[in-house]
Amino acid sequence: MLKKSFVIASLTLSFLFFSAVLAQDAGTVEITAEDLGIKESGPFSWLTNIVRDVQIFFTFDPIKKSERQLEKASQQLIKVREIVGENVDGPVLQEKLAKADEKYQETIEKINTRIEEFKGENPEAPQLKTFLDKYTDHQLLHQQILKKLEEQVPERAMEVIRENRERHLERFGETMNRLQNKEELKERLQEGLEDNQRRIEQRIMQMEILDELEQAVPAIKEGIEELKEAKNELFQELRIRNQQNR
Repeated sequence: MLKKSFVIASLTLSFLFFSAVLAQDAGTVEITAEDLGIKESGPFSWLTNIVRDVQIFFTFDPIKKSERQLEKASQQLIKVREIVGENVDGPVLQEKLAKADEKYQETIEKINTRIEEFKGENPEAPQLKTFLDKYTDHQLLHQQILKKLEEQVPERAMEVIRENRERHLERFGETMNRLQNKEELKERLQEGLEDNQRRIEQRIMQMEILDELEQAVPAIKEGIEELKEAKNELFQELRIRNQQNR
């Protein structure tokens, strides 16, 4: 009797363990608010947004101001995902997506303009390097969010999201080309691919985004090609894992 109880308990624990693993795998590709360093949306998000806008307005340090606006851009993308989650279809969905994307792009453009001006006046500032590390990482995470959303909406909305995402990707590549040299860009693009703390699905999707970036922005094509050649083994491993996951 004792042996039978032990077997049942072991099977139950095994079931719970594998269920937890499967549940984790099911959500691994989703970029969370925590990944972006922001809070989840809640019933008082509108108040949080107002407070953030006030903080941005009264922040005069260009790097700190850009950091807060980067948080705002991340929150705006989370809002886009919530819109998709409302299961709205047709023109209403497309209109909502267009408005949300317009706000997101406006925020990103403000960051780009300010950081380019700051670099022109302070090219060796250490806080600039730190910000560009974060900015590059978050822009790639933003791309992953939008890329995942393409799979969750009707065809017309998918085309809207894809067009917007490709435009953002091209603009991102052009901006980063102006803000850093080839070696700096390669180093920053490499970091997310090699981060073993990140879920494998995230790293695979980042690899796919680099493939797109290589084609979208000729000015940085050579740098990405060199990165692929230098990290050929890593890219091959990720491509194999990608095939296995399909």
